[in-house]
Amino acid sequence: MTEGHIFIQGIISPWQDKSAEEYGEVNIKQVTQQIQDNKDAGKLIVHIHSPGGDVDEGFGIHDILVASGKEIETRIEGLCASIATVIAMAGSVRSITENSEFMIHTPWTMVGGDADELQKNADQLQTIEDKIIDFYVTKTGAKRESIESMMKEETWLTSAQAKELGFVTEIIATMKAVALFKIKNSPNNNVMNQKELETTIDNKLNTFLNKFKDIFKVKNAVTITTADGTVLDFGSQAETAEDVKVGMTATIEGGGEPDGEYVMKDGGTWVFVAGELTEMKEAEEDDVAALKQKITDLEAELSAAKAENQTMKDSVEEIQKEVVSMKAQIKSDITSFAPGSVEPGKQNGAGEENRFANLKIKTA
Repeated sequence: MTEGHIFIQGIISPWQDKSAEEYGEVNIKQVTQQIQDNKDAGKLIVHIHSPGGDVDEGFGIHDILVASGKEIETRIEGLCASIATVIAMAGSVRSITENSEFMIHTPWTMVGGDADELQKNADQLQTIEDKIIDFYVTKTGAKRESIESMMKEETWLTSAQAKELGFVTEIIATMKAVALFKIKNSPNNNVMNQKELETTIDNKLNTFLNKFKDIFKVKNAVTITTADGTVLDFGSQAETAEDVKVGMTATIEGGGEPDGEYVMKDGGTWVFVAGELTEMKEAEEDDVAALKQKITDLEAELSAAKAENQTMKDSVEEIQKEVVSMKAQIKSDITSFAPGSVEPGKQNGAGEENRFANLKIKTA
């Protein structure tokens, strides 16, 4: 029987762009194309090395493999975690190399919104969790309570444990791996040790965290909106609007410095000279016009608050994109578990703990 080969090596992602593969992402579109490229093969060997990713994309890839009409053998070579384990179940023969790892856990997501929105997402997550548990039970024959417990504890299995529990059907003996990591596209095919790898990953994470802080940095600034809608930004000079006092400086949102008199929402008047607050005049109690203006401004402020809420939601979506991009960058820069060329006597000891035993990338 003619054999074909399918490669699922990277993050399982719903991004269908043709450049997704360049960023270390695998999607239904790529796998479908690989199946078509092997249309004359009677058997497909599916090579898997993936930390997981999007749940729907993972089940979709599983289904198109099963529906291909070909004999499917899945072969885990390195890491099979999260939703990638569902793809691994597509094979009638499910093999794993002896140094590979297999991880299952409950699904999770990143959301924002009010209590109703959060509850809706929680209910959806529970539905997905039940779906995955039922799937594992059907494929392995294990008891539901056992599978549910392992998922909630985030269980990492050795190749032998994965076989014993029925997730795989056989173990492939391999040569002992050298505990070095090859740098993708490096000039001299360099290798990096554990410390260098940790530093590289930390730098990537720090870059992401800095971007995260930048998104929300503006929320620490005290801003005051005048009666005509001008936004005065006092930065971090005061913790609340009530703390603003004469002598502080401000800028106008959008650019420039306040200069002259500005009527405030309460009917009072603030006087600025070249950006510095020099006087705060209180409104007269019988200033009916100011009170009417205050009501109008409060209505406008409510509208602005709604707009700000939408902005926050957009920021959360941007953070989600940054997370996916960060994972993709790490996968693109570092090809893990690839043995490098070392001189005899200089490789790490065989007993050294696998660096990725503690790198647990959850389902996005």
